[in-house]
Amino acid sequence: MELRQLFYFVEVARLKNYTRAAERLKIAQPALSQQIGNLEQELGVKLFKRTGRGVTLTEPGEQFYIGAERTLAEAQRAKDSVKEFINYPNGKIRIGALESLVQTRLPSLLVAFGKEYPGIKVFIRENTTEPLLEDLQKGELDLALGHSLDVTYSPHLVRLAAQTGISSKPLYQDELVLAVAKGHPLERRKIISIGELREESFVSFKEGSGIRSQLLATCLREGFEPLIAYECASPRTLVAKGLGVSILPRLMAESPGPTISILPLDPPLSRWVSVFYIEGRYLSPCTKVFLDFVERHLV
Repeated sequence: MELRQLFYFVEVARLKNYTRAAERLKIAQPALSQQIGNLEQELGVKLFKRTGRGVTLTEPGEQFYIGAERTLAEAQRAKDSVKEFINYPNGKIRIGALESLVQTRLPSLLVAFGKEYPGIKVFIRENTTEPLLEDLQKGELDLALGHSLDVTYSPHLVRLAAQTGISSKPLYQDELVLAVAKGHPLERRKIISIGELREESFVSFKEGSGIRSQLLATCLREGFEPLIAYECASPRTLVAKGLGVSILPRLMAESPGPTISILPLDPPLSRWVSVFYIEGRYLSPCTKVFLDFVERHLV
């Protein structure tokens, strides 16, 4: 039994005439009669009885008409809900995001997204890249916004991504700078190299951070291992108190907050931020909407 057959049946029942129903449906009358005949054969009852100028419903036909109208109405509601969802989607999504992103670009992005898609609720889990990718792989997140993977800085994460089907799309590049406290001896410098920081104490992001991995790899190339005195989600606060220096994204270093001085690095360092998802895993319509929005706006 097909919805088309129900539609044909209801139209004949309403017009009480095969010819007029066929004209309205824009099909040949023999084809309409055949569809009704197939429906009657499947049900094992006669749905119509002929009158002088047309047809009327039999008793089984009257009962079937009630159910057919209800079914067609439900089908139309389902179609309308899909159309409405396309224009005004509803649901929830779980997004993982870097702490540095939550403190800089993500809030304004979420405000804009909420205005455009008020029916979608976004739940944010804030962490470093490694645990975010692990949560993504376990199905606890729909998407993750993290530090792009580089075999030089994080070979184990590259292997994890390859083994679990994690794919990514790069979004934007972020310059990394040195942050020092006001009054620090290095404050007057216009530019500085990583090699000149071998005697400094560092305030670093937590383990699992892409910037931390990048810092460690860069320092090792310069022949030393950095002294990480403190690690936290917001190094800038401790840097401002004179507890060490830190490598931060420029966006994070220049955002409103505790007063610090910023020095460019020579040679320059940068990191890419990417959106991560599981290749081949089902993405809900809400997730697809958010992914498209991020790719258009977070660049």
